[in-house]
Amino acid sequence: MGSKNLQDYKKIALKYLKAGDFNNALIYLSLAYKEKKDEHLLNLISLCEFGLEKKQEAKALLEFYLKHAKSKKMQKDFENVLALVMFKTNIKDEFEDGHALNYKDFLESVKKIGFKKSFENIIFHTKLVIDDKKDFLNFLEQLCKNGYEEAALNYIEDIFPHFWDHENFIKLKKQFKGFKSENKAK
Repeated sequence: MGSKNLQDYKKIALKYLKAGDFNNALIYLSLAYKEKKDEHLLNLISLCEFGLEKKQEAKALLEFYLKHAKSKKMQKDFENVLALVMFKTNIKDEFEDGHALNYKDFLESVKKIGFKKSFENIIFHTKLVIDDKKDFLNFLEQLCKNGYEEAALNYIEDIFPHFWDHENFIKLKKQFKGFKSENKAK
């Protein structure tokens, strides 16, 4: 009898999932998971929980998931994809709510999605709060390494009075004298 219940619960849950009703889908997926502990069901439960907060994003993930759900590798990969999407959504929500991002969180974002994407997120969505001189100089160096020399130069010009005697800042400033004169020549 358990197998029949399992199939019924899955079928009903799928119907709700496709309709975008994550609340009811979650109920039936939980009942199915109670019948049989299954990685596929667990992934769909996580997706439903995400869908309760971010319906459109979850619908898009659901389409992708259902298209590739038969693949064994997909079950493992989907956990990572969902975790990354949830992380990016949370960061984006913080940006849109007007929150500032501290440097430690920025570095976590860099680990997950790379410097360029993380920097673009703060440019378009929020402010980055760096309250340590060493971290700020590290940030300037990362800007340079990742092709944002002009942005780094603007920061350097703005913060010169606070760093004028710092050894690494002096090195960066010298590095930019050449960049500044190259840009004027263009």
